[in-house]
Amino acid sequence: MHPTVVAALACPHDDTPLHLTGRVLGCPEGHRFDLAKQGYASLIRRPLAHTGDPHTLVERRSRVHHAGLFDPLHEAVAAGARTALAGDTAVPDGIVCDVGAGPGTYLAAVLDALPRRCGLAIDASRAAARRAARCHARAGAVVADVWDRLPVRTGGVALLLDVFAPRAPEEFARVVAPGGSLLVVTPLPEHLAELRAAFDLLAVDDHKADHVSTQLGDTFEGSARETVVTTVELTRQQAVDLAGMGASGHHLHAAALEAHAGRLPERSSVQIAVTLSWFVRTEAPPPLPAETVDATR
Repeated sequence: MHPTVVAALACPHDDTPLHLTGRVLGCPEGHRFDLAKQGYASLIRRPLAHTGDPHTLVERRSRVHHAGLFDPLHEAVAAGARTALAGDTAVPDGIVCDVGAGPGTYLAAVLDALPRRCGLAIDASRAAARRAARCHARAGAVVADVWDRLPVRTGGVALLLDVFAPRAPEEFARVVAPGGSLLVVTPLPEHLAELRAAFDLLAVDDHKADHVSTQLGDTFEGSARETVVTTVELTRQQAVDLAGMGASGHHLHAAALEAHAGRLPERSSVQIAVTLSWFVRTEAPPPLPAETVDATR
């Protein structure tokens, strides 16, 4: 794990700094966390209520991203990160942190665009952390619970990414440094509309991006909003991967996905339609939150 990433970590039990000795992360109070052979660490203080995406969903997501189906979104996220952080002396020091990072594809795109930054991928899924730990030479990965407390020091993040992921407003306000940035990516109602109809997927809230601003409160000020809308061509198998890699993938078994896919042509098209909402951290970090943060999707 990169030393800059280690320096940004905090013990999930007592919020003290973590140090890496060999393959063990430790804090001054004696808590120890072994690095897995893939390079990630599990920084949790109590058993996870939700263990995140299983291996099958992570593999689907990896195949979709590696096929280039989400390249326009990767490019938009990277370009926005460059604008937010590159070359501005007022931008705070700190890492790029991706919450709900999955296999780390968005984090890797941002680190490619910001060669002087290091990044941390956080996910509840061990399968995702295994992938994300190797997504980039300047990235590290941890298993943690966004519904509880992020194992990151207060004010240690210059840019926080939340792409189709849960949001914990109080924790986001704590870890993002004053002047730092937050990116929240949410789907528009027409996102994957063709697959939603074909696979009976979960619907999208018409006002999801607006709800984000309300959830974040006064500690984040909206700085920009843009949409990415494009149509991509995909095979029947890619349609199955795309339909089954998100929240609906937890409810649709492989057999159900294949049954739905059997009614699709061998090749089809689908619309990618999302909102990128950029925010700036406006105040000093708040006091340490209570035992459990109030996390809101």
